[in-house]
Amino acid sequence: MTSEGGGGRGPSALRIRERIGEETLAALLAVRALEDRSARALLVELVGEALGHRADLREQSTVRLQLVELSRFCTRLPGGLAALARQLPMLEENCPQTVLVQRLADEWTAVDSLAGLPEVTDAWEFLTETLGSLSMTSAMRTALVRTATHARVSAPPPYADNSWHDFLHLAGQGAPRDGLPPWMLYLDRSTESMERRIAREVLAHNRQWALRVGLAELLDGDRRDRVKSPTAPVRRHEEYLAIRITPDPLESGRYTVSHSFMSPAQDRYSEGGASLPEVGRDELKQAVSGIVRQVERAAGDRPGDLWLEFVLPFELLNLPVDWWPRDTGEVPNVPLAVDYPVVIRSLDRLQETAWHRFWRRRWLQLTIGEDPSVSVHVNVARENGDHLRGLEARLGDNEHFVATVLSGPPLPDHPGHKELQAALRSGLPVVIWHREGPSTDEFLDVVNGLLAEGLQRFPTKVAAYRRKVAIQDAEQDEQHPGRHLTVLWDNPDRKPVLPGAQ
Repeated sequence: MTSEGGGGRGPSALRIRERIGEETLAALLAVRALEDRSARALLVELVGEALGHRADLREQSTVRLQLVELSRFCTRLPGGLAALARQLPMLEENCPQTVLVQRLADEWTAVDSLAGLPEVTDAWEFLTETLGSLSMTSAMRTALVRTATHARVSAPPPYADNSWHDFLHLAGQGAPRDGLPPWMLYLDRSTESMERRIAREVLAHNRQWALRVGLAELLDGDRRDRVKSPTAPVRRHEEYLAIRITPDPLESGRYTVSHSFMSPAQDRYSEGGASLPEVGRDELKQAVSGIVRQVERAAGDRPGDLWLEFVLPFELLNLPVDWWPRDTGEVPNVPLAVDYPVVIRSLDRLQETAWHRFWRRRWLQLTIGEDPSVSVHVNVARENGDHLRGLEARLGDNEHFVATVLSGPPLPDHPGHKELQAALRSGLPVVIWHREGPSTDEFLDVVNGLLAEGLQRFPTKVAAYRRKVAIQDAEQDEQHPGRHLTVLWDNPDRKPVLPGAQ
């Protein structure tokens, strides 16, 4: 597989590339900030820095010609158009052309990736119309993306509005060894939502393409596995219960506990029952236990995997919520971590909309799936706190960072407190720390092991790790790093309903 700047030089591919170039230029000309000469020069510098390749462009006499030069530079380098899209909001906040350029970047990469299959680009208009008009909910598309990538990609990118955009994004994802490429799996399985005549045509095209590259046997096997029988297992899906604990504005140490729920049948969270006001800190476990039981009873018999997301204010982020009891009436208590994957989320960030643009950009970067050695920043505390100086600037300057490991718990007067604040303001969606002490070599070894399959698999690996800890005897539990591993996992595509929100 290649990316921008590679092959895909058949007649249809060349026509698609020409159109992408024209649409990219039109998008840039529509950015008002780029009417200014200094802003154009800054954009050239930003793109060059993002690509690690100095952009020495020829001087041109008009704005249009200067932007043609920039567009050509971006299409010659792998990731060039994507880098261009990421930098546009630096010049113009909420720049509407950013989404368009991101989609064009995916399409350019897709054409390159399909260089050995000119028959696919020959059918580009057919695929554009078929997938672009396909009616699927966001939850259905998310499930399909996860299936097609074997959960290596957790969801469509934020700028994808339909199945065609998903297909283009997946065409740039590598196929597993001895496996089908994600785009081929996505296309085949999307036919379940198509009108029968169109579905037959797509299935025939897809098998022809699989035959062309020696994958027909694998595709046939996948189709056989999908044939439903009376005893076929029902596919499991993910559901999300967000439990919000909001400080009482009038009385310190008192909280309002509320919750919202999201399943694949919904595109967003729905409010879940009445809030519990004026709950004391020592009563929070009981309140949470009651909510979990209530949701389990109301949701009924279903095959879903329920994830718990605790939306907490800064002062409560270090609570061991994953080890709170599933049912306070049970003896002995069974921790929530036994039955549920548990993550925490930042109430402060949900409420502070000025941080959301940075948050969205880093989440988009996370979906690219870069290696943790590039995308995870590890804080190393210094006795004099030197590492805190300029930390936020360093996080903001390196767009590859999407996660950070704190040097210790985010408690007052501890470096971890400022490290977490910097991470939230910089938009990092993932933060990891040890609740009870510093991030020792032993703890970092555990984190590195859980990150071995990439960040997108990290929450699932952590959930399995905690369950393993829970089955060990109590004496070992208290000493095990899994008892103290906290994961803040903040997905901006899932914003729980906040109390009083309309």
